[in-house]
Amino acid sequence: MCGIAGIFHFESRRKVDPVLLRRMTDLLTHRGPDDSGYFIEGRTGLGHRRLSIIDLKTGGQPMTTPDGTVTIAFNGEIYNFRELRKKLKASGHSFQTNSDTEVILASYRQWGTKCLEQFNGMFAIAIWDSSRNRLMLARDRLGIKPLYTAVVDNTLLFASEVKSILAHPKFKRQADPESISSYLGYRCVPGDRTLFKDIEKLSPGHLMVCENGYISREQYWDIPFKPGGRDQGEEHYIKKISALMKKSVKRRMISDVPIGAYLSGGLDSSIIVSLMAQMSNEPIKTYTVGFPEEDFNERGFARAVADMYGTDHKEIIIDDRDYTDMIPELIRYKDAPLAVANEVPLHIMSRELKKDITVVLSGEGADELFAGYGRIFRSPFDFERSRFLENDKTILPEYREQLLSKIRQIYGAGSFLDELDHFTRKYHWMSMLDKERLLSRELLDNIDNDSRVMKVFADQFKTAEGLSHYEKLLYVFQKIHLENLLMRVDMTTMATSVEARVPFVDHELIEYVFNIPFHHKIRWKSDVHRVMAAYMSSDEISEVFDTPKYILKKAFTGSLPEEVITRKKMGFPVPLNKWLGGRYMNFIKEILLDRRTYSRGIFNVPAIEKIIGSEKVEDHNTALKLWMLMNLEIWFREYIDKPEGGVVPAVETRLEHEAV
Repeated sequence: MCGIAGIFHFESRRKVDPVLLRRMTDLLTHRGPDDSGYFIEGRTGLGHRRLSIIDLKTGGQPMTTPDGTVTIAFNGEIYNFRELRKKLKASGHSFQTNSDTEVILASYRQWGTKCLEQFNGMFAIAIWDSSRNRLMLARDRLGIKPLYTAVVDNTLLFASEVKSILAHPKFKRQADPESISSYLGYRCVPGDRTLFKDIEKLSPGHLMVCENGYISREQYWDIPFKPGGRDQGEEHYIKKISALMKKSVKRRMISDVPIGAYLSGGLDSSIIVSLMAQMSNEPIKTYTVGFPEEDFNERGFARAVADMYGTDHKEIIIDDRDYTDMIPELIRYKDAPLAVANEVPLHIMSRELKKDITVVLSGEGADELFAGYGRIFRSPFDFERSRFLENDKTILPEYREQLLSKIRQIYGAGSFLDELDHFTRKYHWMSMLDKERLLSRELLDNIDNDSRVMKVFADQFKTAEGLSHYEKLLYVFQKIHLENLLMRVDMTTMATSVEARVPFVDHELIEYVFNIPFHHKIRWKSDVHRVMAAYMSSDEISEVFDTPKYILKKAFTGSLPEEVITRKKMGFPVPLNKWLGGRYMNFIKEILLDRRTYSRGIFNVPAIEKIIGSEKVEDHNTALKLWMLMNLEIWFREYIDKPEGGVVPAVETRLEHEAV
């Protein structure tokens, strides 16, 4: 696990500035505190910061092939590198190290850019092939590892974090209004944009090639779906899921440094801990974070799992003071406003566990794969009934109005233009009505009614043509929502030099589970429950009349305490509305009602002032909206107001591993 940075001049005669490359790379020291390396060959420069996990002695980077023609800087882990190594040896390749990095180099020599299809892992890769004058950048299938790019002064810059690109003296920092709106609407910037104009993300499952003066992009992987496949039955799926999960966890336990697991007390992390414990000769180290407020704690469930498997368990308790003090620091690590309120406790937990371990397994990805967000993945039921009410006039008026009023309350409308309209009304965090109330007229005039992000969603729905409405939502969540969660776990862990691995985001598992019929993922509790739910909204139905993640729960029934299997989803809540009556409200006011915020022209400050005029905000959704606005303003202060904001100056020292 590491951080990478690089420079590629499109003009072949230009030379890489070693001081700039050094600075870009050293800004990633938190991602790789154990070692650094630099490679320069004319117009191309690669920088690497290393967090040593596998092959501690000989896995340094950038790494070059013995003939000096191919060089790599790589962030991540290739879990099947030992199997690939055997395969490559049989084809005549030899190896000088025991690292996965050298296996990537040999794979590139064997298969070219098609080598990406061979890898099971998480990665952001930069390969310079001097024999072809070709630079290849690639990102793993689901976007576990980040990779950002920008073209500045006829030069391609790339890095694991945005701050490295900002270090270029000719990069002009400008906020992108449409991305600001996307962040407020969806807690992320879907697609390949970022909050900075002219900085993009390389999309998951994509590669970029710079060759002959041109940049080309190619998608090398997508979820392979097979609509209408044969239902092979519950028992078959249970056995296959159990086997694939065991294989995925086993792969992610490969490490030459201490390893542990997050244990929230929810189903997903509990499954991972149970599998780790069964495959380990020593007690697994597990970690839980919680709050003094009992309504927001899952510690009891986590203890039950820890006791069942005899783990070495630690609990970390945080309060509002810990929380507020950490926000500006985390924004500087992330180069963006925080996306969800639990990023702070996740980071605090990562900082604590770093005292004991370097690798941690986490449960991200299960909800997107097994339909764990019940109220969202049940919501096509609302869409179906709204269409039915439009076309069938025989329904008694009182029943019609009863259901329509519930649908209007959730979606702001009783009918939908299409499936995309339904999705965006359900998925948004801050609606366009909210934005019209809370944002300035100037900003609203520059976002074109969110047309850019709507196109991102529309393109995904078009790709998923042929799937059911329910399966389309699963596809979009795998492609868009999951990336945001993975970026969160990457930032909160790498800021403390911890590597997070996510067993549910194994492409072999995803390729199999995605094609399991949907009714095995969310199951009606009975036919009677389905009939009883006819005049209820999806919010009322979820986890009362149906069971989300049904097949996953069945696969691990008996392996976990019953209360963990049957409990309702909490989603790692943070008691923001509880805290808004005290010191945290003062923190909000200091930021959002400050003269600098008013003069920025982004927010409708009088409207915000009205909301926080009282000393306490009881509604959790309102509290989260204020939290997001506050985050955005802190980001502006850290990154737009200051020429060097978010960037810690690097100390200039001698370049190591440099090739000239």
